[in-house]
Amino acid sequence: DGSVLNFVDCEKDLGVDITCKLSWNSQCDRLYSKACQQLGIIRRNGHIVSNPRCRRALYLSLVRSQFENCSVVWRPTTLSLINKLEGVQKRALKWILSEEYRSYPYEQYLMKCKSVDILPLSLKFELNDLLFFHKVVYGISPISLPYYLSFYKGNSRLRRCHFDSLSLVSSVTPASSLSSTCSNGPLSKSFFYRTHLLWNRLPFELREITSPSLFKSALTKHLWKAHEPNED
Repeated sequence: DGSVLNFVDCEKDLGVDITCKLSWNSQCDRLYSKACQQLGIIRRNGHIVSNPRCRRALYLSLVRSQFENCSVVWRPTTLSLINKLEGVQKRALKWILSEEYRSYPYEQYLMKCKSVDILPLSLKFELNDLLFFHKVVYGISPISLPYYLSFYKGNSRLRRCHFDSLSLVSSVTPASSLSSTCSNGPLSKSFFYRTHLLWNRLPFELREITSPSLFKSALTKHLWKAHEPNED
């Protein structure tokens, strides 16, 4: 109708804060505040619930679910943001196990997560990424791989080359990854680019599973095993 659209730094779309710089800091900060608020509510009003299984259900449905909506789009990629959100789960875990005044070093945190069957958030984000990526690879999702990703079609004899027929290679490279500094550009943090790297690191026998349910089960076991806490 000829109306002039105003420029904004951030716009919320389907629950995701999209900024003009494609930074997810605003999204993570908003979800962090909301999750802390929800956790505070269930801790104050759920004090009569002492069963760890019931407390676990409350956490997963009211708090953890905040971090799973469209996570393949906005998930944090920096260690500081991941640790910030992981801190919410660590506090929730202490409440679930009635150990709110104890301190959890990282190895012990992994053991506690395993004891209540809750993946650390960093691994949950990887799980969600790979589950959706698997559906794209096997044509279960209507979304296709981007033009710059293709399956490896070669037989390299280089010892450093571990590609196979289910490995994906990218025809584009984030500019900053060409230098010694870590890549911080939008491409390196985008879903398809970051997840194809995770996909290539999975065992071949895991990647060749075509059933989504079987892949999810096997992938979950793989993630737990790859990050097995040291119980010594």
